[in-house]
Amino acid sequence: MADTPAKQPGARFPSSIPYIIGNEAAERFNYYGLRAILTTFMIAQFYNPTGSTDPEIVQVAEATANAKTHDFVAMVYLLPMFGGMIADWFWGKYKTIFRLSLVYAIGSLLVALSVNNEMMFTTALMVIAVGAGGIKPCVSANVGDQFDESNSSLISRAFDMFYASINLGSVFSILLIPYLKDAYGPAVAFGVPAAAMLIAVFFFWAGKNKYRKLPAPKYDANRMVIFATAFLSLVVSYIYFDKIQHAGTGPVLGAWLVIVLALAFIFKKQWFAKPGNFIGINLYALTSGGFNAAAKEYGEETVEGIKAVWRVLSVFAFIPVFWALWDQSQSEWVVQAQKMDLNWLGIEWKAEQISFVNAAFILLFIPLFSYVIFPAINQMGIRVTPLRKIGAGFVLTALSFVLVAIIQGWIDAGQTPNISWQILAFVVLTAGEVLISITGLEYAYTQAPPSMKSTIMACWLITVTLGNVLVSVIQTNISNGGFFAQFQGADFFWLFTGICAATAVLFILISPRIKEKSYIV
Repeated sequence: MADTPAKQPGARFPSSIPYIIGNEAAERFNYYGLRAILTTFMIAQFYNPTGSTDPEIVQVAEATANAKTHDFVAMVYLLPMFGGMIADWFWGKYKTIFRLSLVYAIGSLLVALSVNNEMMFTTALMVIAVGAGGIKPCVSANVGDQFDESNSSLISRAFDMFYASINLGSVFSILLIPYLKDAYGPAVAFGVPAAAMLIAVFFFWAGKNKYRKLPAPKYDANRMVIFATAFLSLVVSYIYFDKIQHAGTGPVLGAWLVIVLALAFIFKKQWFAKPGNFIGINLYALTSGGFNAAAKEYGEETVEGIKAVWRVLSVFAFIPVFWALWDQSQSEWVVQAQKMDLNWLGIEWKAEQISFVNAAFILLFIPLFSYVIFPAINQMGIRVTPLRKIGAGFVLTALSFVLVAIIQGWIDAGQTPNISWQILAFVVLTAGEVLISITGLEYAYTQAPPSMKSTIMACWLITVTLGNVLVSVIQTNISNGGFFAQFQGADFFWLFTGICAATAVLFILISPRIKEKSYIV
């Protein structure tokens, strides 16, 4: 990591930052409050409304609700490509955040108003995905935009506040919203996060005269082709999300890939193949004789940057497995918690509240790993590198699922284990998250050349989508009585334990062969 710059004399903290922080805290309250109760609500309301205890009905209901939840998360992390295009080539960050936040708020209100209609509810979730995904690539970048050379030393402080607001908003909502669902019903429980999203929009709008707004580039007709591709991604995403006419994941995503590649080849001279463009240069190398030919066209330095991106992507290829397991802690683990003894520390918790320990432990583990564990390991003569951290993170993630699988085995045997066992699994999973998620972001930034950093961050978000698509495909197959239906109860978690363990072994074997080169400017 680069050294923190010394504080500049006379540097002033931007007056716009409190508005951004308030907006982020309220928006995260909305998102995590929604996610906390999403799976259990859909099971009870849409997929098992009679509360049947028939094992087959329960399995199908839980698999369907979990699949829908993972579909939703997948879309939220796929659609940043749409928001990024809009911000970079049309509206700029401020207008994109404000307008798509309104879309986000409308979707949140629609969720609260459609708790009795599955089709409207699913459509409302897609509207949220458009808004939440659309603003995701812009919000953190907007924090950095508020600084210039006179106060750049204060950026770290601003991002610390920004990160704290995310965790505070999520912890508070995860504790509150499940209580509201049980005490006042789902309409109120979804309505309160919707109100929080309206507050988030207000906070952002209130600071409109204080933001440092970087203008969007001038209009370029070729960008309309890019916009058309983004629009097609929305249409195809909706088809995937709602499984219209049982199209299935593979054919839909395959058709999307064909469309994008066709447009890439057709418009590569006007659009993709500009100097520094990752997709264009790779297409040029593919069709014109390899990277040596591309180096003559675009320069050795540019092509070396492309190769660096591929090295990063070779690491990213493993990351979807982590997200496939981690995001189950917000859905499958919640379903498991419903069947456990929820008395912990003398308090009777709700199943949807337990995931708050993830945010709490991550605030504890970040300084613990950075200032205690990593220095101690280095003093033992073992060099702590990003790739070794990620490898260890996969091992811990697999171990967390060993615990969850054992817990599920006890439940299958008719026992009611205490929730403290799942909290222990959360501790292990959170340690894995620190080693993989935070390290992955650092690795992406340091190992990607300056012209490719935005591309790499987009790829990082897509790893979340791919991980959730994997779980959704398996859960959908289970709900349809397919091959994976044999993985019931504890076997489901042992399946993912095996997938993660195999990924860990493969990563540990391959990662030493991945060349590292830092690009810090």
